[in-house]
Amino acid sequence: MGGPGQRPSDGQTAGNLGTGSVGQDQQNSPPTSTDAASSSDSKNQGTTGQTTNSSSENSSTSGDKGTTAGNDTSASGGSGVARDGQHRGPGGMSGNGSGMGMGGPGGGMGGGRNGNSSSAYATPMAFFAALFFGAFVFIAYRFRAQEWKLGERNRGLMLWTVLGVGFFLRMAIAPWISGHMDLMLFRNWATTAADSLSGFYTNGSSDYPPFYIYILYVIGKIGSTDAFSPYMSVLLRLPNILADIVTAYMLYRLASKRVGYGVSLGLAIFYVFNPAVFINSTFWGQVDSFFTMLIVGMIVLLVENRIGWSAVLFTIAVLMKPQGIIYGPVLFFELLRQRKIQPWLLSVGGAVVTTILVILPFSWGQEPLWLLDLYKGTVGEYPYASVNAYNFFALIGGNYTQDTTTLFLFSYHTWGMICIVLVTLFTWWMYIRSRKPQFAAAAALVLIAGVFTFASSMHERYLFPAAALAVLAYLYLKDRRFLWLAGGFSLTIFLNTFDIFYSSNSQDHYGIILCVTSLLNVLLFGYLVKVVWDCSRPATIQAALPKATNIAPLSAE
Repeated sequence: MGGPGQRPSDGQTAGNLGTGSVGQDQQNSPPTSTDAASSSDSKNQGTTGQTTNSSSENSSTSGDKGTTAGNDTSASGGSGVARDGQHRGPGGMSGNGSGMGMGGPGGGMGGGRNGNSSSAYATPMAFFAALFFGAFVFIAYRFRAQEWKLGERNRGLMLWTVLGVGFFLRMAIAPWISGHMDLMLFRNWATTAADSLSGFYTNGSSDYPPFYIYILYVIGKIGSTDAFSPYMSVLLRLPNILADIVTAYMLYRLASKRVGYGVSLGLAIFYVFNPAVFINSTFWGQVDSFFTMLIVGMIVLLVENRIGWSAVLFTIAVLMKPQGIIYGPVLFFELLRQRKIQPWLLSVGGAVVTTILVILPFSWGQEPLWLLDLYKGTVGEYPYASVNAYNFFALIGGNYTQDTTTLFLFSYHTWGMICIVLVTLFTWWMYIRSRKPQFAAAAALVLIAGVFTFASSMHERYLFPAAALAVLAYLYLKDRRFLWLAGGFSLTIFLNTFDIFYSSNSQDHYGIILCVTSLLNVLLFGYLVKVVWDCSRPATIQAALPKATNIAPLSAE
């Protein structure tokens, strides 16, 4: 389940295409093709045209699947083996600044590291992360709810100060970061959608699911104006920067009903300034923050028994990213728990109506099953044991190993499918055992952590929602160990993302960060299983509920 088309050899960044003035994008000549160069979330597309005021000429180079763009010249260059977000893997070597890449399996150009405007901030980002996680360990170790009681005065001011600082800090940093090559892909998609929304799929070769194309359409329209055109890269980041703030606010609002104000504010601070969140939306320029906002909203609505709207958000999440299907069992478990026909009708009806509304504008001139074909192509895009996901398969040396390779009795792919089934069955067992919808956040956390850690074809960013889900699980189940899990997953998400985004390139990479992060993810999942087992007891969940809450057990429904 690839994100917007990650290629094993996609390593170019926006910096490789030339850098412009701080705070402004290059004034690119209109491309002769709407296809984009490379991505870490969907099928690769070739871009032809000119960049850096038409001074850097792109040449199209083909790989096994699709085409990618090679730079004839580059202002900030970079060399090495291409990666998914600097993808390491088969194929895609490029020279420093000039020369055409050579497409290997999976095709594409290698671009190596980010441009200088991004790599220059690697050390400050690492230093900030060290301070953040050090402070987290200290505070979490000393954490006592009664010690976090703050006065009634200026509570709103403190919250909006935190959220405002988080927002404006991101907006101030964004223009200085060249970002990842994904931004160039999103830019091209935004331009294509703005030119013809209904013809987006027929005029190009994108396999990115349709929902986020609406966001790109709006960005493309705004960015086409003279006033905003120089700031296109900031506009492309803006929806996910806003999603960071909205998610933090949702966590705060929920926490304010269940724990003290001090803890609520602390959780908002934890999410807003979390390096794992910061590097994804502001540095990389990816869309996982928006996706996570949808998943968090889905879980909150599910717990509040607004199951129809929960199904709508779940459907939107799947129509944005194929890996949204990982969270489907949570909705399914709750529907089974309720044992009523009405929730099923609301959920199915909401999902069908949402799907029709989202895909209808793109369906003119398409085959009846065009959306299914789109997803089939995306899901089969990356036949590797791991696609830069630091998980169990990466730990045993399976990063960019073909998933048809035999590991003991079965292939990596078969083992991955077995693990998905086992993780889902375990989660179902725990959900039935809990007898409460408040277990939904913990169930979603088990699903994403288990699938990421033990399934094949995982990308480095698929674990991103785990940090928010762990906080959500803490709020519903009142077990402090979920806060440790939130910090632990934040650390591994950051290390994985940082290493892919910044590290030097090596085709046979099996470094210390990969090993340590992969091992930590395996250990964190084991710890999560223990915590979930303890928390799935009905009495434990009932004790965590607000006093006014009285939810009947499964047997009484």
